[in-house]
Amino acid sequence: MLRRWPYSENSLVVRALTPDVGTISLLAKGVNKLKSGSLGILDTWALVELEFGGPEGAEMQNLYHCRLLDRMSGLSADRERLAASGVLAELAELGSPPGQSAAALFLWLQDNLEQLADGARTHSLLLAALLKGLSELGLQPDLDLPPDAPTQVQMWFSPASGGLVVPRDGRRPDLHARRISPTTLAVLRQLRGEPQKHATAELGEVEQCLTILGEFLHYHLERPPKAWHMLHRRDTRTNRRP
Repeated sequence: MLRRWPYSENSLVVRALTPDVGTISLLAKGVNKLKSGSLGILDTWALVELEFGGPEGAEMQNLYHCRLLDRMSGLSADRERLAASGVLAELAELGSPPGQSAAALFLWLQDNLEQLADGARTHSLLLAALLKGLSELGLQPDLDLPPDAPTQVQMWFSPASGGLVVPRDGRRPDLHARRISPTTLAVLRQLRGEPQKHATAELGEVEQCLTILGEFLHYHLERPPKAWHMLHRRDTRTNRRP
């Protein structure tokens, strides 16, 4: 379940991600009635088995039956988990247009939501998940040094240039760019190749990497994911603590 909103006093419209037909909008008639048996099943980010149908080509299908598989209740443990879930769910929806198979992104989202719900380190898992998700969307940033790159030269990360930039003179590129240290680059490369290593990543480097990927997402999506600001506000308060 990705999103839901009221349709009438007793009915909802839900937006769901499916492995077979991408994202779909469903009219859940009478779901808010206590006797419906579906009250509380269609929660955001819950894993649900659905039966639905309707006229071919209709913008919205009818929900006939739903069964809860996993509520992902651990996601509500804190605001950071909710924000990270929102970022990942938005990317999955963007990459799963209606009527097309979305099996890879569906499994990617399910796996990462389950890990977050089970208590995985939020920011390091989010970083590893973003690198994998960007690859699935065809937007993986370039993290490889050019073969002729000079040694001991300043490296930059430029969203407009697609990732890593290594000017021969070490100067800042003309387009917006942020300096990237060898350690930060190493963390990005490691998690790109071995996402399961997120549990051992240093938090300080993870934060630097998330800043870089946040700017990359902002540029290529023409806006940051809607939940990204929640992560930023949380980080600001955390960093001000003694």
